[in-house]
Amino acid sequence: MHSSMPVDQRSLRPEAHAGNALLSHAQRQEIERRCAGGLIAERRRRRHRQIALNVLGVIIFLFVWEVTPRVIPDLNLLMFPPPSGVIETFITMVSSGELLIHIGYSLMRAALGFIVGAVLGILCGVLTGRMEAFRHLSDPVLQGMRAIPAIAFVPLAVAWFGLGEGAKIFLIAWGTFFPVWINTLVGVREIPSVFLRSAQSLGANERQILTHVVLPAALPFVIAGLRLATATALVVLVAAELVGASFGLGYLISFSHLVFRIDMMFVGLLTLGVVGFIVDRAFLFVIQRMFPWYQGEARR
Repeated sequence: MHSSMPVDQRSLRPEAHAGNALLSHAQRQEIERRCAGGLIAERRRRRHRQIALNVLGVIIFLFVWEVTPRVIPDLNLLMFPPPSGVIETFITMVSSGELLIHIGYSLMRAALGFIVGAVLGILCGVLTGRMEAFRHLSDPVLQGMRAIPAIAFVPLAVAWFGLGEGAKIFLIAWGTFFPVWINTLVGVREIPSVFLRSAQSLGANERQILTHVVLPAALPFVIAGLRLATATALVVLVAAELVGASFGLGYLISFSHLVFRIDMMFVGLLTLGVVGFIVDRAFLFVIQRMFPWYQGEARR
């Protein structure tokens, strides 16, 4: 028994099915484009919201700081200056060029000490991670020295290098070395053994295993150690510049204490914090350009 319902003969043609398939593909592309656009817009809204909250937090902090010294009775504004006084001193020091000179000297010392400590830390981390005998020989000495803070070496650094730049660079390199070394060591030792066995089975020699397997696999740990070392370098920098320095942010903070210029001291402290933040952001920017897959921080 045949059905009486009409049949569209065009729907039975191959061209009709191809057209429907093509239209369906175009619709899928449009949906994917809209979804991608929605994700980009949502990411942009989150970034704008984060920036707005950051700015709001800074404004609230400055407002509380400005009001607190003025409402507390008998509080000396010279000893606890509000942000308006600190900003006035900051503008004066920037316009005269004095603050820029201090920043330049501090960045130069921090960069030199960081480079020396980071290079030695990576080399020692690779050696102790790959050579078991060397690790057992050096572990008691390095672990014992790691427990000694860099500031404890200030008198020794002055005795060895005098009051010049050598002592300051030595102290910064000392503080930088250990975060880089310990992270590199962990990264090298935590490489899955299947990676090493696979490389050996393919005929790779020790140098090829080191350059093509060990270092790439340990790179996230090395980057983490370098990032920690940037903050450590700035911390040790202040202690290093307290001895025998004529310029630098640490010297500025110490000199302000001696002459009771608390506003200048706040300028040095806040500038050190801003410099540390900029250095950290710059480090992440460079790392993400050199290694695009390292996006852990960018997704926060």
